[in-house]
This record gives sequence, structure tokens and C-alpha cells, in this order.
Amino acid sequence: MNILLAAMSLDIGGAETHVLGLAKELKKMGHKPIVISTGGVYVKELEDNDIPHYEAPLNKKDIINLTKSVRIIWKIVNREKVHLLHGHGRIPALNCKLISVLKGIPFMTTAHAKFKASLIYRYTSFWGKEVICISEDIKDHLINKFNVQPKKITIIPNGIDIEKFSPKLDGINVRDELKLNDDTIKIVYISRISGSLTKLVKMVIETGKEVYKEMENIDLIVAGDGEDFKEICEVSDRVNSEANRKFIHILGKRTDVAEIFSLASLAISVSRSALEAMACGKPVILAGGEGYMGLLTEKNIDAAISNNFTGRTSDNEISVQILKKEILEFLHPSNEERRSELGNLGRKVVKERFSIEAMAQNTVDIYTKLLKGV
Repeated sequence: MNILLAAMSLDIGGAETHVLGLAKELKKMGHKPIVISTGGVYVKELEDNDIPHYEAPLNKKDIINLTKSVRIIWKIVNREKVHLLHGHGRIPALNCKLISVLKGIPFMTTAHAKFKASLIYRYTSFWGKEVICISEDIKDHLINKFNVQPKKITIIPNGIDIEKFSPKLDGINVRDELKLNDDTIKIVYISRISGSLTKLVKMVIETGKEVYKEMENIDLIVAGDGEDFKEICEVSDRVNSEANRKFIHILGKRTDVAEIFSLASLAISVSRSALEAMACGKPVILAGGEGYMGLLTEKNIDAAISNNFTGRTSDNEISVQILKKEILEFLHPSNEERRSELGNLGRKVVKERFSIEAMAQNTVDIYTKLLKGV
């Protein structure tokens, strides 16, 4: 099958990484994935795997850019003999819907998050004949807020490449780049730096400052980019200056996420990045823009799975003091064995329930069903 995967961008992010991983797996399975987006850091990885990428303004919905995107997709469909359109995101889905109507090509979507459900969005969001949701709560959201028929929806969780994200990695390149000492305890935080997440990044940095007062042998590594990146750099520079040591490292946009996570004694993550850290065998404090679940353990892992590791079903409060207390307690030398146990637990959960091979095969099953018109 020739599948066109349409995404808003191919920069750092959960949906973007999902599209990249799915495209690579489809290629391995003998299909022909074609990707269209506004571009980004992952385009090179597609090209390295001989997967075509086309650029279009799929992050803009004004009539000029919408018309431009539809024309580009039209040409791609003809050139690549596309059998099926798979939209990832509201604007890409709108473009795919228009092409589907014009060309008679089957169209489907994957919902990676809870979309805004204002009145106008309810009537301008298009889902296709088949819909994949990455978690149960997103499925409920589409049913309750957008009246999507339950029989059209299939839940297929995110897939993680457990060979790429592996405890076997040593992160030596990142360690050398940042001039890190081997004996420091490293805390890794990875996310976008914009919107509600900016407040969280500031809280993580402030927590690092407080932890450093009691445990100077730490390094806090923050990777990610966004509209507030410069502001976060200024905050971290000020904290480092006050500490008289550069223990907070702001890395910006990176594609070597697995190597970065491999350095961690503890990861503070959410959603897909939480799964990636777990696949690397790292214990995780789950904190994001939608909720806080704290340290992932045997007691709350099922709840985290149910909300796709976003924390959005949790009522737990987060503050600098709460985060500081949890970090200091967990990183105490007496908890070394517990850190290993939780690292093994996370890796086991990802292997058993979030493999990229299962995600791709289940997605192909939906493609086959759609093309057969079942």
C-alpha cells in the first residue's frame, strides 16, 4: 500500500515522533509511506530511510495556505499513486478530507490528544471513515464532544522502538558535549517549551535550584524547544550564576533523545517522552501540562496507561516543594535498589504493551479494512 501520512510538522513532539516511527515501520513491512508536513528536524531521518517527504503549510488554515496545501497533496497523490490518506492533526485532516472528496481516496485519522471542542471546531473537524485513538480517554472525548461513532474508533497506543530506546546506551557523546562529570546524579526533562509547559519547565528549574542546595552533585538536563526557549535559557543562566556552577543544561531541539535519556538517574517526563524514558530503563516522575502523577510505580502505572501518560485524570497538585521532596527522597542513596526496580518495571511495561511493531501492524490492519470497505 502507498500511504500518505499528513502531519503538521516533523519537529520534536509526540505526534511527530509517532509519524516518523510509523513511516519507518511501514517501510520495513514492505509498504510505501509518503510523508507531508511543514518540515522539521526529523525530515533527515526519513530521507536516510528512503522515505519521501514533501513540504506544505499544514500548520496554517487560512484560505491561501489551505489552497496551496490541497494543490500540493493533489500532485503527490497522482505522482506517488497514493491509496490512502492518514491525517495526524486537525489541519492535516481537513486537507486530507478535501482531497478525499475530490479524488475519491479513503481517508482516516489518528487522534493524538484531546482537541478543543468549541462549537466551530465541532463542525470543522473531520475524522474520516476510521479513527485511531492512542488512549481510552481520547476515544471518550471524541464520542462525547464530537459525536464520533464508537464503531469507527480503534484504540492503538503509541509504539516505542525498544531497540533505539534501550538501557544498553551509554550517552557518552552527550556527556562529553556537556562536559558532565561521571559521578553526578543526572535528572533529565524533555518537552516542548511553550504554552502551559513553559510554566512547568520553570518549576522544574526552580526545583533543581532547591534540590541543588541540599545535593550539589546533580546535573539537570532540559531538552526541548518552543516559543519561550529564550526565556527559559535566561532563567537557567540566572540559577547557574547563583550556584556558581553550570548544573542546569538547556539543550534546545534535539533528535538524540535516547542518548539523553540514557544519562538519567531520574526522568521527569510526560506522554510519549515518558514511554521513551521507561524504554531506556529509567524511573519516571510523570509531570506535564495536563496533570501530575508523581513517581510512576506499581500502584499508579495502570492509571498512567489509561490516560496515555499525560496525567490528565489525576487530581494531584504539583509545586516546587512537592517535586523537591519527591526527588530528594527518591535519589537518596538508600533507594538505589528501588531505582533499579522501577527502571525495570517501566521497560517491561513498554515491551509488553507499547511496542512499535504491534502499533504498526494494528494500524496496517485498519488500512486494510478501510481499503476493502469492510
